[in-house]
Amino acid sequence: MRVDYYFDLNESHRDILMELGNIGTSNALTALSQLTSHPIKMDLPRIRIVPANRLPEYMDYEGARNTGVIIEVHGDLECVVTFLLNEVFTKVIAEELTGEPLAQVNAMSEMQESAIREVGNIMCNAYLNALASMLETELTVSLPDLEIGSCAKILGAFSQEFADNAPEILFIENTFYYLGQEVVSYILLQPKLDTLQKILHKLS
Repeated sequence: MRVDYYFDLNESHRDILMELGNIGTSNALTALSQLTSHPIKMDLPRIRIVPANRLPEYMDYEGARNTGVIIEVHGDLECVVTFLLNEVFTKVIAEELTGEPLAQVNAMSEMQESAIREVGNIMCNAYLNALASMLETELTVSLPDLEIGSCAKILGAFSQEFADNAPEILFIENTFYYLGQEVVSYILLQPKLDTLQKILHKLS
């Protein structure tokens, strides 16, 4: 089966992506629990494919101080991965990991920014490692880039990396529970179309 658009994916392909989401979420849960030294629970992830121009309808966090950690993948597979987190949980994580108070997300110290990058790096790589394992390949990833601002701004920075690709976006919605808070975060896993074809051909 040739995949020209993400909406071309059949149920078998979607099951493959769901398995990727389940493995990645399990990896992320273990790594984040070790990093924070607190137990973390996660619901089963939701895999969504939506039109790119409607993406904010599905994940439009309020406010202008949300955070996004963006990682590029090069080599045999080409894709961009982004971890999107809202302002409230960004502050909780930054304060918890550094012990420093934080009044505004856009005024984070260097150490706090580093902590958020590390959390984003862990989340993104949890899914990338699952993908690499499923494909029996190695991936070359960039250092994580941190974006702070409105959801639209962060998604705009992400979308610049795949402007020549299909007009749909694939993302993974995670709901997890940390220090008594319920948090929804998003992983945007956007392979180039030829990379998506390689993934599905390998796993079909």
